[in-house]
Amino acid sequence: MNKIKNHSRIAEFAIKRPVTITMLLLALLVVGFISYTQIPVEMMPTGFNPPFLGVYVPYRNANPKEIEQQIAKPMEEQIRTIPGISEVTTRSFSSGAWVWVEFHSGVDMDIAYDQVRDRVERARLEMPDDVDRIMIRKFGPDNSSIMNVAISIPPDIDDPYYMVEHFIKTPLERIDGVASVDIYGADEKIIQILLDDQKIKAYNINLFETIQKLRNDNFNMSSGWVMEGGKKFYLRSVNKYKSIEEIRNIPIRGTALKLKDVATIKFEPPEKVWYQRINGEDALKLEISKENMANTVEISHKVHRMLEQFQKDPRFKGMKFNILFDQGHEIEQSIDNLKSSAIWGALFAVLILYFFLRRLRMTLIVAIAIPMSVMISLIAMYFIGWTLNVITMMGLMISVGMVVDNSIVVLENIYRHQSAGMKTRKAAVFGTGEVSLAVTLATLTSIVVFVPILIMKDDVGFFRFYLQRVGLPVIFSLLASLLVALVMIPLATSKFPLKGRLREKGIILKGLNLYKKILNWSLQHRVQVSLILIAMFVSTLFIAKKVPSSDNMGGRSSRIFLIFDLPQNISLDEVNEYFREVERAIMEQRDRLDISTMDLRFRKDFARIVIYQNVLDNKSWYELLWEKLTDIFSDHPEKITNRDRLLAELKKLVPKKPGVKLRTSWRGGASSDEGTVSVVLYGDDTGKLTELAEEVERRLQLLPGVISTETSLETGNDEMQITLDRDALRRSGLSPNQVAFTLMYAVRGIDVSKFQANDREIQIRIQLEEADRKNFMQLRNLTFSNREGKNVPLGALAKFQVNKGFGEIVRTDGKTNIEVKATTTMENMRKLSADIDRVMQGFTLPYGYSWSKGKRFSRWMQQNQNFAGALLISVIFVTILMGILFESFILPLSVLISIPLSFFGAFLALYITG
Repeated sequence: MNKIKNHSRIAEFAIKRPVTITMLLLALLVVGFISYTQIPVEMMPTGFNPPFLGVYVPYRNANPKEIEQQIAKPMEEQIRTIPGISEVTTRSFSSGAWVWVEFHSGVDMDIAYDQVRDRVERARLEMPDDVDRIMIRKFGPDNSSIMNVAISIPPDIDDPYYMVEHFIKTPLERIDGVASVDIYGADEKIIQILLDDQKIKAYNINLFETIQKLRNDNFNMSSGWVMEGGKKFYLRSVNKYKSIEEIRNIPIRGTALKLKDVATIKFEPPEKVWYQRINGEDALKLEISKENMANTVEISHKVHRMLEQFQKDPRFKGMKFNILFDQGHEIEQSIDNLKSSAIWGALFAVLILYFFLRRLRMTLIVAIAIPMSVMISLIAMYFIGWTLNVITMMGLMISVGMVVDNSIVVLENIYRHQSAGMKTRKAAVFGTGEVSLAVTLATLTSIVVFVPILIMKDDVGFFRFYLQRVGLPVIFSLLASLLVALVMIPLATSKFPLKGRLREKGIILKGLNLYKKILNWSLQHRVQVSLILIAMFVSTLFIAKKVPSSDNMGGRSSRIFLIFDLPQNISLDEVNEYFREVERAIMEQRDRLDISTMDLRFRKDFARIVIYQNVLDNKSWYELLWEKLTDIFSDHPEKITNRDRLLAELKKLVPKKPGVKLRTSWRGGASSDEGTVSVVLYGDDTGKLTELAEEVERRLQLLPGVISTETSLETGNDEMQITLDRDALRRSGLSPNQVAFTLMYAVRGIDVSKFQANDREIQIRIQLEEADRKNFMQLRNLTFSNREGKNVPLGALAKFQVNKGFGEIVRTDGKTNIEVKATTTMENMRKLSADIDRVMQGFTLPYGYSWSKGKRFSRWMQQNQNFAGALLISVIFVTILMGILFESFILPLSVLISIPLSFFGAFLALYITG
């Protein structure tokens, strides 16, 4: 008896000090409500800094090999000296270079950012002089755009980019919490100096010297100071261009010849490369990003109010603002849906309790555990600095059904003692004391399952971070429910006695009788039951192998991405006409596919379509459930909302065209690997890698379910390789640098300087007229003026050869690699991995070369290892905890038998539902 009393000291204290306990519980409710009103609301948890950094160097109209040698390699060599780096990958392509830096988990990314910036500045000394921008980007949930806004521009607006940048972008960026606003679909006007090749030749102008003069003449320079009359005067040499007319009248070669005599000087947007359309109409698009830790919902509301002001402003007459994507609205909608689901879940829990308990007083006493536990969890989340988001809300929803378990056990035992005639206060103390160990053990065993998640490490940290945001709210709620069960329940039952006998009726009584019969039979046939359990466990192993293992989840996504790789032999007019057909095909099915907006952005060799689905506004859980069931069980649902089914439908709708390759994604980004598997070849010789890639591609075509295969070389342009003849250069009195740079200036063009207008800086770009750089013959006839004033054509100085260029050159940790991709309909990662091993069997590589299955498989394997490790550690912790509490080796083992048997039900359900 004394032992029981010792186990119920908490209950005894609560019953003796009812006012104190009641006030403390009320205080927790009040603080919990205040925490709920003050806790920030986000879509996803903040605070996760992925161990990745990206460095992007734009360098237009260049050869990938040239970019690799002059930009990518210098950065790679410098960045690899930073401690804590796991992998460095460089990608060199025709418009610039990306360097992807992956660090080991645990590295301080703020320090890493500073170190990368320092190394990039060192590498900049080895890069070409006309590299003017280097962007270092952090990656994470806070770095993506939170709103996309489309702006339709009337045709009478002369400079849409200037208007949007100065009168729309600037006010939006002044909003507190907005980090940046990017403009897509329009180009800034520049001063273009378009040289006439015929006039250059006629006037015998040295193109190299002329361009150098334009680069060097536009400047203001501080020149020191002098003393005059006891005063100090600072000197400043002023030579900046004051007007476009002044640029037109720049003298050439010190004669009466002016720049306007040999070139056309225009102030207009550059040659259009990218095209943007929203729902089939030309439009601009704004992508709004927020500052780290800024509140997305608040920013969204402020942007909405400012857009309403813009719409009323007479300066923007005829312009329409259409919000394509609003993460703030999605957050509010998601949180509201989760709140509604949690409330309905709690209500159902209470109804089920009443169905079994058949006592309103007992039901209400147990039901109090739900709000109390949730409020205490919110207090803990608030004080550790977490936000309320879909992940933490998921944890709270999971806990709603678990927090009543302890209270039910304690209440039922107290009621049993009261029914046996024990006095109310004594029954509360004894009833709580008898089961306190059981409920404590049950709570702690549930909690220790999450402990491995809190302490384990993975290379990226993503797995641990997000599961912590699910697990800790559950832990807080379970601990709170234990407190409620051991303190509040005995107090409530001592003040509000449970009267009457609990009599089971109808289906409950039948269920109990059936259970007794099964239990009696099991005890009398122990061998047969053991064999059945062993058979269930063994069958679990076979069923588990039949369950597909995928790295993608189904469901609904508000955005779908269609990514197109286009052939090189197609004209821009053909590309434009093709996407008109794509737009028509998709927009005709707009209602059935539940599409709100289609955002198309394309250039000659690449395109991306973003499909925005309608947001699920003001729909209750039962309406969503009905839509989900309709989508699952109907072959032709009224509206397609399931992500996988929508992707499949969009693939069918997109018109087929030779050479056009389509990829799909719901994550975004041109490099998405969804629906593809790859084999990556590593080595030093690109030519050898190309030969090996052809054999790998042939093997991957043997995979089941393969739609298409490609290598990272296939998207390369044909390139004209110009090999300079050193003897011819020497005889002509020209240097290789002079020829190469003049060729680059004339064909690719160069930004020579900036013109300072009253309200902005305007880029000055020089280049040959488009009509003078269209074909190889014009290129061969391009002339170079030597010191003697003679014009020498390029054809006399170099040899020309057309080769297949690289679309992209990739290096990983100093080794060049080629990726061979296969687009497949199969999602079972386990079978895909085995199939790749099968088709690659017998593939031999030269010394120094190797291959891997790519990042997608390595991430999938790491996830599986993390889950398996977490499961194993959880079982060990549960065993240790039960051994400590039971002071026994046998009892914990007998309980642990239920774990492998639970897998039978879990895998069977996955197998049946597919």
